[in-house]
Amino acid sequence: MRRMLVVVLVGSIVAAAYVGWADNLVFQVPDWNQPSAYGVGGYPNWCSPTAGGNVMGYWEDVMGFAGLADRQAEPLGPGYPNNPGTWQQGLYHDGMIEMGWFMDTGSWTSAPVVYPPAAGGTGASLIAPGVMTYASTAWVDPGAAAIQKVAHPNVLVTTDTRSAGPPPVNVNTMWPTYTAEIDAGRPVLCTFTTWVNWNQAGMVPVNINVGGVPVTVETYPWDVNVGDHTVVGVGYVDLTPNVLGDLQNEWLIAQDGWQTTGQYVGVPLDQWWFQNDYVLMWESSGVIPEPAMLGLVGVALLAVRKRRK
Repeated sequence: MRRMLVVVLVGSIVAAAYVGWADNLVFQVPDWNQPSAYGVGGYPNWCSPTAGGNVMGYWEDVMGFAGLADRQAEPLGPGYPNNPGTWQQGLYHDGMIEMGWFMDTGSWTSAPVVYPPAAGGTGASLIAPGVMTYASTAWVDPGAAAIQKVAHPNVLVTTDTRSAGPPPVNVNTMWPTYTAEIDAGRPVLCTFTTWVNWNQAGMVPVNINVGGVPVTVETYPWDVNVGDHTVVGVGYVDLTPNVLGDLQNEWLIAQDGWQTTGQYVGVPLDQWWFQNDYVLMWESSGVIPEPAMLGLVGVALLAVRKRRK
């Protein structure tokens, strides 16, 4: 899907205009924000479970894995308040709250148990096993809602981390696998050591065309005061596709789980991007798709870091 576009780099990046191609974008990925955006208290800094819940929502609602999540977005306000004091509080926004239990966000599974945890933050090494365990586990939420979560055991989540060394070397290892996953129609969990300054006054829109569909991508300057942040990578822009390491011309398009930004946020490749988690699911009777991330050797797990926003 190569379409002409003009990109203006803004913020902390040198301003310049480029003409090139918008290579791909995965549409229909849920773009629900973190629980606090809907008036659900007690779930601060919930970016990793939110990103994981959005990816699970895509695998159910778009890819057809019935019962993986609740297949609906709750209206504003707390989700299933009839189940207080349990982690089974309803698959709020396709499981993004309960995903936090499986990721041990805010040390939720540790004693003394608090429902919900008073503080968030997710260890980077807990994202992949959390998504896998969530997807492969079945339960029924107690209470009047009685929502049934169906187990889908055929799931693989592979972690990819940047290599050592300064940019561009340290992100080049992830870029080819990331773009291949997007081309295959699979959104990616992407973790950054910081994220953007969401102030709309500093936002510059970039209008692209993907397969005949007009899309507005918001760009912002980086905010080094923002802590680690996990987003859903849904697309990319590569203005020089035959040149690896041309960081000013390679952009990741994400849905970031913040209510203060639009659906699509574009960020350039640089040292802030440090981990990807690739999700692959298949039915037991079906053929396993050819995933780009199966070329990775093992699962690279980082030391525990905390997602603060």
